[in-house]
Amino acid sequence: MPHVLAKLAPDGTFGMPSGWNVDSSGVIRSGKNLAFLAVPPAETASDGRGSQTWVVDSVTGKVRRYRQAEAGWTPNTLALDSNWLLRVESRQLDGTACGEERSPAADCYRWRLYGQRLTSHRPVLLAQSAHPGHQSVVPHPLADGGSFVWEEALAGGKAGVFRWTPGRGRPERVLTRTSFAQLDLDGATLYLTEGKLSHDGGTSTRTAYRLNLRQLPVTAKKAATFTGSGGFAIRGGRIAYYPRSADENAKITVLTIGAKTAPVEVGKKINGFYTVSWITKDRLVTWAISGYALDDIRQPTKATTFAEDAVGLGVPRGFDDTLYIVYDPYQFSDSRGTKPTVLAWRRTS
Repeated sequence: MPHVLAKLAPDGTFGMPSGWNVDSSGVIRSGKNLAFLAVPPAETASDGRGSQTWVVDSVTGKVRRYRQAEAGWTPNTLALDSNWLLRVESRQLDGTACGEERSPAADCYRWRLYGQRLTSHRPVLLAQSAHPGHQSVVPHPLADGGSFVWEEALAGGKAGVFRWTPGRGRPERVLTRTSFAQLDLDGATLYLTEGKLSHDGGTSTRTAYRLNLRQLPVTAKKAATFTGSGGFAIRGGRIAYYPRSADENAKITVLTIGAKTAPVEVGKKINGFYTVSWITKDRLVTWAISGYALDDIRQPTKATTFAEDAVGLGVPRGFDDTLYIVYDPYQFSDSRGTKPTVLAWRRTS
């Protein structure tokens, strides 16, 4: 057991086969199933060659392994419910397709979104990019109680929110907007958050809109505005975010949507902020260069640190009352393989 995970005292762990690694983007969960991107031996997490999508039964350890749908494309994001898996693959272009100079490192991509039953290895193409675009507009689908939702770029610089229900035909566009944003599910509520960078580029002013997909026509109603950097998380009508530039020292701030009270600072100051994730409606975990820390909105001045730095730790994920962590000893190395990664989880009551 790696020292950093032993300090967490996990309730369960899943060790990867020799040489295989869990991608540092972390895991998603539906019921007892965990889904993540798996990187094969002697590959880096960025090239995608030979990568697979794994779905693991966290109780029995049974593994379902799905190969890439298209050779030469890189797996990106996943969405999972009890019977279906959605996965996105992208392909980097040289830049000319996006009206830029030719460069092997160009921010220019095409993407494809596939759906498949967990019991099948035959993916079905559900959507694909209408035109090449920046990596930031590659969709991040979410599972919405039997349906899936995502946002994709449209012609003319617009963006559309799409919804697909297995067994009910093709995806339908439920909303069209003038700009691309981030989607988040908070229970049965869908939030769409837009951002505008500050002049120095250190922070972004974000506006969150609430969407009711079960009421037609779908409209977006302004819910909250906040300023910060790095990732943010919405749960239980609260938004947890980092109010300063990522390279500064600050505490996480929690804003309650619709409340007349001021936002509350929680935990201790952290350095080099990456992202935050809710574990329960009151507890959250922060991920930064200064490590992992657990905070509780009910005890805002306290924090529990179980990692003093971020080396080897992937994106933390919180589902229901459980925290999921990926430990990868070769996170910043191309010579992977002698020590496989470990996926661990800890329940919090």
